[in-house]
Amino acid sequence: MSASDGRFDVTNPMVVIRLVCGLFYFPHSISKIIGFAGSVGFFTRAGFYPPEFFVVLSIVMELICAVGLTFGVFTKYLGVVSAGLMVVAAYAMVVTRGPGWFWAQGGIEYLVFWGVASLAVALDAWNKNPGFFGLFAWPLKKAKPVAA
Repeated sequence: MSASDGRFDVTNPMVVIRLVCGLFYFPHSISKIIGFAGSVGFFTRAGFYPPEFFVVLSIVMELICAVGLTFGVFTKYLGVVSAGLMVVAAYAMVVTRGPGWFWAQGGIEYLVFWGVASLAVALDAWNKNPGFFGLFAWPLKKAKPVAA
């Protein structure tokens, strides 16, 4: 991974979106660590049992997404994982606070935006390097032949 491989080319809008999607996870997970008891209470109200396990799982998954998306590693997979985390987070917000859109009022707009941005990052990465580990092409692109 070098500076010249384009992973940190901030003139590329998709790189900026990927960096934002990844970097936002750091304070998100740190707040769960610092406020562990409050996070456990929230996860309890959301119906995740045992809540301590799910708080730790979410911290681990968020930190994996943070590192991977920030450094452009496994981007096509972690973008999908990130979007999945946002779906679960949006579900938890609706269960605990009721349906609402505006983030400042406990709604899900921020989570939806983050999830859609994560999917865009995954799709962009997948289009640049199609297929599951380069073996099968998706979407509608032929996999590049493997050099012998």
